[in-house]
Amino acid sequence: MSTLRFNFPEFCERSGSDTADLMRILGKVQNGAWCAGGAIRGTLIRQSLDSDFDFFFRDADHLAEWEKNLPDTLKLVRETEHHKHWRGTIEGSDLPIDIQAIRFRFYASAEEVIDSFDYTITQFALDGEELVTTPYALWDLGRKKLAIHKVTYPVATMRRMLKYTQQGFTACAGCMAQLLRDTATSPQAMAELEIAYVD
Repeated sequence: MSTLRFNFPEFCERSGSDTADLMRILGKVQNGAWCAGGAIRGTLIRQSLDSDFDFFFRDADHLAEWEKNLPDTLKLVRETEHHKHWRGTIEGSDLPIDIQAIRFRFYASAEEVIDSFDYTITQFALDGEELVTTPYALWDLGRKKLAIHKVTYPVATMRRMLKYTQQGFTACAGCMAQLLRDTATSPQAMAELEIAYVD
């Protein structure tokens, strides 16, 4: 997988995206974790921040240290073997936010985080102030096209397909065919068919 790194504030300034809300929130909760997925994608395409903030970690100790530094205004509302979910506000805003710590797997780098994602349009992570992504992620996001990167949790990937099409992304016949083909031919995907995961 070919990846790219950009200075996130500079990248967004060139594209006309406002990072103020995202960076204000991350300034209170990122604490060395990788934030990846919808909140970054939404900022890049100038959508309001109505997505969960998903965080990924090097190991269990990294997660525990990150959790100790969360603001007291965030309250744990759900915990599963796959993730922990907090909801609350942060200083400077009365709007509630949702924070999720993904813990079913740990990662060595931001590049490894985005390589685990199913759709190319989800392959965005922040490593400090650096945006980590792929050429296909940028290309498909600009065209609002759904394309499969890999299928590990087929049920969750299908549910996200429905969610993203409601947000204006297009899943062509090729995308749907690849999802079915990758599910049917992957022993790992077939074994994970009953797992909903976090989406």
